[in-house]
Order: sequence, then C-alpha cells, then structure tokens
Amino acid sequence: MKRTLLASTAICAFLAHSALAADLPTTKGPPPAPFASPFSWTGFYVGGNLGGVGTQDKASIAYEGYTLDADKFNLSGVVGGLQAGYNYQFQNYVIGVEGDVDWTSAKGKHDIFSYYYTHSTSLPFFADLRARFGYAFDRFLPYVTGGAVVANIRNSYDFDGYTQDRGDTSIGWTIGAGLEYAIDNHWSVKAEYLYMQFPDVKKNFDDGYYTFKFQDTAQVGRVGVNYRF
Repeated sequence: MKRTLLASTAICAFLAHSALAADLPTTKGPPPAPFASPFSWTGFYVGGNLGGVGTQDKASIAYEGYTLDADKFNLSGVVGGLQAGYNYQFQNYVIGVEGDVDWTSAKGKHDIFSYYYTHSTSLPFFADLRARFGYAFDRFLPYVTGGAVVANIRNSYDFDGYTQDRGDTSIGWTIGAGLEYAIDNHWSVKAEYLYMQFPDVKKNFDDGYYTFKFQDTAQVGRVGVNYRF
C-alpha cells in the first residue's frame, strides 16, 4: 500500500511539473548575424577620368650626319576621358584588361635662337589598351598595368621657312601603376600614373642633306571613377 501511494505521488508530481513547464513562455536569443560574403572584383566596368599630362618632345636637325641644332620642349595640360574594362579575381589576385580614350589640352610652340627656328608640339588625343594585375586587400586594389598606346602627336620643326613633322599618329607602349577602392558593390574610385614612350622618327629633307629626328614621351597622372556591373 505504501509503495502504491509513493508511486502515485511521484507520478502526480512529474505530471504537474511537465504541465507547469509547458505553460512557461519560451524565450529565444537574438538571430545569428547573416554571413557576409567576401567582396569580389570580378566583372565589367565603365567610368571616366580627369587629371594632368606632361610631354617631353625633342627635335633635331642634322646636316650630312652632323647635328646643327637640337631642341627639347616640355608641355603640360589637362587630360580627361572615358575607360572601360573587365576584372577577374581568383583568391586575392585580380587580372584584367582596360582600354581608355582621352583628350588633352597640351599644346605650344617657341622660337629657338631666332625667328628662323620654331618648335611646335601638341598632344590632342590618345587611346590605350592595357593589361592590369593587382592584389586585392578586400576593397583596396593596388595594381600595375601596361600595354599599347596610340596617340595623335604633332611634333614639328620650322627651319628657315620650311616645316617638317613626325606625322600625326604614333603607336607606342605604356606602363604604370594605380590604386582602386570600391565604395560599394558597384562604385569605385581610383588614382593612376602612366608613362608613355613613342618610337623615334627620322625624316629626310627634300634636298637629301638635312635629316630631322623627333623623340616623344608623355606622363599622365589622373583620378577616376568606375561603375561595376
């Protein structure tokens, strides 16, 4: 009898505890924070740029192999244009290709020794196609770049009333470096430096005795903004 009573009491206590626990409100902790996927530079982009350009243009005249006169003319101006490209990221490495078209205000001329000699030069336009290689620190992307450049260089020498020039279009090479920062998943800003060098050009005067030589380089520093798709 005592055993039956003790067993009944234990069962009743267990049932009462279970009912009380069922009536108690259930509390939950804060939901886990969503997992943030790592930023990726992969994708197409377009943008614009603005900055400064400096050129170094040399012209010389030789008579039967002997240099008669040589002049170096440094120019500077504003540069601005558009760019487009594509990046592909694997791990922290980013490879890509970029092309841009820019217009500049670099233009000038000066007299040499006397009014008989005038050196004129300008760089109204250039376009380039470059490879880019960078190492991403999340949203920061330092990179190096290099490729081919086509420029409308007008380097001319007026010699005693006669004018000789290198021709309007030159194809050269360019190399540089930059830093790009992604503001969000679509917009990024960048700062970039490029050095450009063009092949030397030699031209003979009409009489065959005089030879003109033209040498041209350019440096570009610019900032830009890109929209990534």
